[in-house]
Amino acid sequence: MTKLLFYGLDEAGDATFTEEVPRQDTAALRAMAAARLSDFHAVEVWDGPLCVVRLRRAPQRA
Repeated sequence: MTKLLFYGLDEAGDATFTEEVPRQDTAALRAMAAARLSDFHAVEVWDGPLCVVRLRRAPQRA
């Protein structure tokens, strides 16, 4: 069984943070990612070669 990896990304799309996370259902993964979105420009959760959650901050309006 593959491990789930959480990535925090900067504006260029580079990973600035990586963490192994426990396997859980998609709704729980989305909630965890949404809670961490304030720390990063984008967050992703990967299950091996498959991205199962991808969230990005909305562009800021002037």
